[in-house]
Amino acid sequence: MDNLLRNPEYRRILIKIMLAQIIFILILFLTLNIGFKYLNTGLIEQNAALVGKLIEVYPNHEEEIVNIILDEASVADVEKGKAILSQYSYGSHMDIMLQPLLGSLYPKIKVLILSISLLFLIPLIFVVHREYSLIYEKIRHIAYVAERVVQDDFSHVLPEGDGGDFAILNHNFNQMANRIKLSLQALEDDKIFLKNTISDISHQLKTPLSSLIMFNELMLEDEQMDEFTRQKFLEKSKAQLERMEWLTINLLKMARLESGSIQFRKNYIPLVYPIHIALNSLNAKIVEKGLDVSILGDTKGTMVYGDEDWLGEAFINIIKNAIEHSDHGGKVDIYLNHTPIFSQVDIIDTGEGIDKKDLPHIFKRFYRSSSSVKTESVGIGLALAKIIIEEQNGTIWLESKKGWGTKFTITFLRGVI
Repeated sequence: MDNLLRNPEYRRILIKIMLAQIIFILILFLTLNIGFKYLNTGLIEQNAALVGKLIEVYPNHEEEIVNIILDEASVADVEKGKAILSQYSYGSHMDIMLQPLLGSLYPKIKVLILSISLLFLIPLIFVVHREYSLIYEKIRHIAYVAERVVQDDFSHVLPEGDGGDFAILNHNFNQMANRIKLSLQALEDDKIFLKNTISDISHQLKTPLSSLIMFNELMLEDEQMDEFTRQKFLEKSKAQLERMEWLTINLLKMARLESGSIQFRKNYIPLVYPIHIALNSLNAKIVEKGLDVSILGDTKGTMVYGDEDWLGEAFINIIKNAIEHSDHGGKVDIYLNHTPIFSQVDIIDTGEGIDKKDLPHIFKRFYRSSSSVKTESVGIGLALAKIIIEEQNGTIWLESKKGWGTKFTITFLRGVI
């Protein structure tokens, strides 16, 4: 019962039926009251006629005759009267229509009660029709919105504020429609992402593949090629193959990160740990360029909650960028510090710097500065680093001035789980 009463549709029908029932009872009560008044008037007239006739015949018994009418008759008098009247076929067995008084009143009362019942039934039917029309109107509206959802139109939202089962249904329907919308959007985003990824891979592989094809054709066609030249072509082929391998691996890493398929293994670790991973991986390049790389600041107290290996991957790409754009014998300083809220690392190089017009685009995938001396760079390292850092609840930004070097600042919230 409580489950039904929470529905406004049920409450409206119940209230209206109860009101109609009260009105019907009141009208029926008034009708019966009028009928009894007619019956009372008839009985008075009938008794008056009987008393008048008896007193006319027995004038000396007036008081006795009136007392019989006004007071309750004795059982003996009632039985004696019944015995006399039964000789004239007058008794409880006779049809009501043969009663002189009720014969004319009873049909009128029946017609009146029947009329009242019919008059009560008409508004009752109207009330039920109206309420069920409202219910079916809501059902039709839900069906219409469902049809729009099937046709990828999510602009319609069902009302949820009335309470009751329809409100619950509408709320669940809206949630379902929203999830379908998000799922379709995710599928569309996946399609776009896959299309862009394939386009990026094909575009970036086109140049090294063309170089490899050219090197192989030259070595196949020139049978007289000296060993030194052949060795140079083989070295260039190896470099292009390594570039393709690096590009493919990092594109796959980026794709996995952007699709959310990576499960990070986060722990509280000193921020210097992933930096050591990056420096160990880049040690050969550092030595080759004769760079002075220093780790400064609070190396023990600067903690981060993150995945050590993936943070190491991010720092590899950031420090690699600093190495590639630094002159021989240059300097790269890595500062670690923290506050009660943040852990921060600054990576500062003394390289060529970045032109002001290139700064807003530096973290975009496959973007390369127009003035960059590294023509073989494909421009995905910093984009990959940004994705990894943001997945570890961090932020990254940079400051740079052409000819003065670049400063990367990476900040993590402390205690974020």
